[in-house]
Amino acid sequence: PSAVAVGFNGTVYVADSNNNRVRAIGYVAPPIAASSTTAPSFVTTFGTIFGSTWPGTTSSGAASPPPGVSATGPTVTTVVGNGVAGGAIGDSGPATSASMSDPVAVAYDPQSGRLYVCDSGHHRVRVVAPDGTISTLAGNGTPAGSGDGGPAVLANFNKPSGVAIGPNGLICVADNGNNRVRAIGPNGTVWTVAGGGNSSAVDIPAQSAQLSGPWAIAVNASGSVFFSDARNYRVCIVTPDGMLRLVAGTGASAAGPDNVAAVASAIGRAFGLALDGYGNLLISAWSHCRVRHVSR
Repeated sequence: PSAVAVGFNGTVYVADSNNNRVRAIGYVAPPIAASSTTAPSFVTTFGTIFGSTWPGTTSSGAASPPPGVSATGPTVTTVVGNGVAGGAIGDSGPATSASMSDPVAVAYDPQSGRLYVCDSGHHRVRVVAPDGTISTLAGNGTPAGSGDGGPAVLANFNKPSGVAIGPNGLICVADNGNNRVRAIGPNGTVWTVAGGGNSSAVDIPAQSAQLSGPWAIAVNASGSVFFSDARNYRVCIVTPDGMLRLVAGTGASAAGPDNVAAVASAIGRAFGLALDGYGNLLISAWSHCRVRHVSR
């Protein structure tokens, strides 16, 4: 498993990459008093869960299971992929009958109920509608880097590795093999947000930057795009004015110290990013077997 996303009513979607599937895990949270004002932290057999309220909490404080979830534990269900990487990709049909190849990232849009999947081996970004039908959002299946300014579904992508939901219908993608971060608008048009240039500097227009292996991606409510520039050992942000700024990392692969400015601490290769509800950034520093926290 390479990535997770939380969906409606606490369902957890898992990119089960080596099995060429995306799976859903339902869970039932332990009961908690509805009037509690302390954000609890529990470690259960289902993982670490935190927050001020539990999904499904009733007025009496008892937790009710999401639809279709057993009260005795989580239910695991395949929601995307037939387990076979080859053959017809299966667009316009049931997502469970579709072919997936190394799905490495997932994102859930709570507004539309759609699930987005980086189908890396097929060089596509796929989308599953609430009725379970799958289609291709971006990528024509041929690994290359052309197509900006046109329909994303006709453009070339190369092993997309990260996907995130932005404001106003924006979908952002870490196009790993093309060393770019790209965006898809609500009208289906694709463009490059960062990368494609020849400068390793920051504080420059993001499209002038030379990236190396962008992997994970996150977008905040203002439309700023965070991404891990993995082989450059840094995390950057593209601000709404199109400028590239450094968020964390020094460009060195060694493990840097805590409790210093994030830009002064080496983070190695980062393969996961997440923003919490306060705008703080969590970084999965894979090289150092750590999760790092960058305060807002």
